[in-house]
Amino acid sequence: MTALKKYKTFYQLFREVSKVVHSKSDINEVLELVVSRIVQGTDANGGVLCVMDKELGHFRVRSAYGMSEPHLSLEPLAGKELLHWPDTDDAIHIIDDIFKAPRVRYPQEVWDEGIRMMVDVPLRIHGQDQGQVFGFTRIYFTARREFSEDEIDFIRAIAEQTSCAINHDEAIKSHIIQYNRLATKVDRMSSLGRMAAGIAHEINNPLTGILLYSSNLSKKAAPGPCKEGLEVIMQETQRCKKIIQGLLDFSREKKPQKILANINKVIEKSFALMDNELFIRRIKAVRDLDYDIRSFFLDDDQLEQVLVNLLFNAVHAIGEKGLITIRSGMSEDGKCVVVEVEDNGCGIHNDNLKKIFEPFYTTRANGTGLGLAVSYGIIRNHQGRINISSELGIGTLIRLTLPVLEENNDLI
Repeated sequence: MTALKKYKTFYQLFREVSKVVHSKSDINEVLELVVSRIVQGTDANGGVLCVMDKELGHFRVRSAYGMSEPHLSLEPLAGKELLHWPDTDDAIHIIDDIFKAPRVRYPQEVWDEGIRMMVDVPLRIHGQDQGQVFGFTRIYFTARREFSEDEIDFIRAIAEQTSCAINHDEAIKSHIIQYNRLATKVDRMSSLGRMAAGIAHEINNPLTGILLYSSNLSKKAAPGPCKEGLEVIMQETQRCKKIIQGLLDFSREKKPQKILANINKVIEKSFALMDNELFIRRIKAVRDLDYDIRSFFLDDDQLEQVLVNLLFNAVHAIGEKGLITIRSGMSEDGKCVVVEVEDNGCGIHNDNLKKIFEPFYTTRANGTGLGLAVSYGIIRNHQGRINISSELGIGTLIRLTLPVLEENNDLI
């Protein structure tokens, strides 16, 4: 075969592989065609494509062409030297002596197949972990031979296309898994909300009765153990009602009643409600507000609820003698208002950051674990975002990002 004819063959095979990589949805069909075309293009006897199996801890065959079943059953196809391809090694390995190559686990069985030479071509991850080898294609030859530069380029080009196909397939699978997890979580949260509402309504009435009768009895009781016991009953009943109210707030996710308001006034009102708590605990509050922020449509009562909850959490994280800083300002593009609440309290462990918006998750002994879950729902219903960054022993920063709505947009 002339060099020109060989080059045309490479080009045709590469185009065929490239076309199927970008059009086929079944990755197994893609890999079968890849192996067959690389074997045909190099005039090889056969080939296999192996991908790292994370559960098994070694490479396993995903596709093969021209090799017998007995040979394919010898998994893994390599010894310890190929259980994990060296991260820094992205070279094509030409094995011209199969009995002395540590990469060949069953040299005699390979020899009996008529194989005298092998070529291992790495498959690499693209993107953030670019360069990491996750698989390889092994090409088998019945005789030792030299490879032209065009053949090596053809092999590399096919390997790159193969890597793209596998990476794309893995990315799709990852997105599907994430979507299913999110869908499951949303369904669970929806079910939890309905259950919470039902339980809350069933329990709220008897709790009101308990509180009413215990309060009347407490007024009539003489000072002593009986009156003290009734006061304990009243305190615990009030705590139960607080939890029930939190459940109702969480389950309702009430639609925002938006009016034209200024976020700085909401911040000042929230601080006014917390002044006494801050004074008692000797916590300094610093306001760094942008008073040029224009008014926009928001539910001032709901956002006040969010800010009071964030301030209360900050107070709890500090304990005593600390600093809370609240900032307001416009985003760089001028489309959003950003509010930050920062404290120098105990901080939150990284493992817990993912849980803090889950209902009933709390680190306080008397907390309900519903405050942040409700706050998250309120910000979401304002088409906004809430982000938290924290470091143990340093403090926590909570950032609210709210779109500046020029009209009452009630889409949820």
